[in-house]
Amino acid sequence: MSTDTPIAAIARTASYPSLSSFYLADRRRIPSREVDVGLLWREGEAGAVHRAAWIRDTGELYLVRLGDPQDGGGTVELLATVADEQRLQHELDGWRAECGRRDSLKWLRARVGDGPQQRMAAARRGVRPGPRGRRAHRRALTGVC
Repeated sequence: MSTDTPIAAIARTASYPSLSSFYLADRRRIPSREVDVGLLWREGEAGAVHRAAWIRDTGELYLVRLGDPQDGGGTVELLATVADEQRLQHELDGWRAECGRRDSLKWLRARVGDGPQQRMAAARRGVRPGPRGRRAHRRALTGVC
């Protein structure tokens, strides 16, 4: 897949009440390897915290909300489909610098929204883009924020 091809954003209605229901909805997810894309994506000033991961066999980038199930913990939201890991690295370049910051989930959502047009709109709203450049693209995507 060319890095000029936008990733496919998923409708906000693509959500599941639990991680187990998410995996069972498409059995290809169960044996697939995953790439962690941050464990501390923060919603708002003092809001919920999410883990993001990409599933190799399906190309799905998803969020799982951390915390008590009575408070919404465990719910899963599909953010986008990304055909390959190289494209994922390209679109999420700079995620380690953002993950863990206050309201960092806004940055992640903007990055996977609609590709370059969404990033330009995010920049107008004050969402910081990640660094670009050859060296930045070579960094491994896996890691903890």
